[in-house]
This record gives sequence, C-alpha cells and structure tokens, in this order.
Amino acid sequence: MTKNNYEIVGNGKKKIVFIHYFGGDAGSWKWLAKRLVKSHTCILLNLPGFNETELNFEPSIYEYAIFVNKQIEALKLKDYTLCGHSMGGKIALYAALMNEVNKPKKIILVAPSPPTTENMADDEKKRMLHHPNKEEAIQTVKNGIVKKLRRGKFEYAVNSQLRINIKAWNWWINEGMNHDISMGIKNLEIPTFVICSKNDPVISMDAIYNEVMPYLNKGTLIVFNRIGHLIPLEATRKLARHIKKISKFKYDISTE
Repeated sequence: MTKNNYEIVGNGKKKIVFIHYFGGDAGSWKWLAKRLVKSHTCILLNLPGFNETELNFEPSIYEYAIFVNKQIEALKLKDYTLCGHSMGGKIALYAALMNEVNKPKKIILVAPSPPTTENMADDEKKRMLHHPNKEEAIQTVKNGIVKKLRRGKFEYAVNSQLRINIKAWNWWINEGMNHDISMGIKNLEIPTFVICSKNDPVISMDAIYNEVMPYLNKGTLIVFNRIGHLIPLEATRKLARHIKKISKFKYDISTE
C-alpha cells in the first residue's frame, strides 16, 4: 500500500469514503471535499491504475471492491458512508456486498453506472478506446457535461483521463460496464441514496428507474436539473449540501 492509494481531507466526525468515476481520480472530489471539511473526514481513493498509481492485478469489479475494503480496513474506519460516482458507484455497491464484517452505514451513488449493464453506443466505445489522446479526452468531458465548467475543473477532468493505465481504461469500456452485479446487491439492507440528473447525457433517467432503483432495497432517489454527468464538478455546492443532509439522516441499519 502506498500513500497514493488515497487522500484524506478534513477531520470531521462523519467519515465518507469516495470512489471516483471512470476518467477521474481522487482529485476529482477535491472541490466537493473542501465544502465538507468542517463536518466530515473525506477519504478520496485512487483506484489502482488511475492517477498513475500501480495496477498490480487484473482489473475487475471484484478486485476493485477488494481494494476499497482493504483501504477501509487499513484506516480502521467504523460508522462510515461509502460514496461512488458513476463507475465508482458500481464498485461501491459490490464493496458493500463483499464487506461482511464492516459494512457502510449508508451508500451514496452519484450518477451511478447501473449494477446491471451500462448502455454505451458502439461508436462511442470505439472513440473512447483511442487512449491516451488529449483531443478525445476533451471531447469526452464535453460529451458528459451540461453546465460549463470553470477552467481548473475542466482541465482536471481532461488530464485525469490521460493519467489512467491503458489496461484499466480498456477493461472498463470492454468489460467492467457490462459486468452484471444486480442479483447480488439486491440482498443489501443499507440505506442507499441515488443522486442523479434529468439531463445527464451518459446515464439516462430511464437507466436510473429501470436499471438502478429496482435493485436497491432501501433506495432513495434525489434528482437534479440542468446538470450533466459530472455532478461533483458541475454542481459541487448543491451536491455538498445534499451529502450533509444525508449524513444527518438518522437511519441506522442496525435498528431495521
């Protein structure tokens, strides 16, 4: 384990483990974490193969879930929330399923890749497999957003793609997004909050209604407007506000 596996921001009592989207890394959450520092300890993970970190296993949902749980164990986290964006949402659900002794108290899924399969057009997959390629990275960000990003955020979203190991990159496009974990996660009895946008050009509301919510036993849906797929970057303040509300929500699985 190296220090590059995660970044810790804040020292509040409430602990949240953040798992980034495909194309992102720990730093993709930094604007959000700054708005949570007073009340939360934010653990921002770098999945192996992302942000130029070492990829020492064959990428899979299973292996990434093991990685997440190893970080939780190493940091001795208790009473924590697991938050995943897009690809990170799928990994978060599987990590929660696998962690038999120390499950999260709550799960937050931000524009999640469905636990079934993610519907991406073949021509879009073909375009994205040109990696690393800055022009394609720029186009990928433009394709994913509705609200214009400030320069720093836009450049980060572009450059974070260029720091991803080719093996990890190809795995998600060719295999990971098609890995169906839906039957397993139907057994989860954890309050799960899905935050999405009506205008998301990547994960549609139909996908949320048909491929996400039916598989969550204790799912709550929160819908934004006029925001695209990169919610942590496009609607940082609004997302932070909702996460704070979720953190205060008294819903302990041990009493259910």
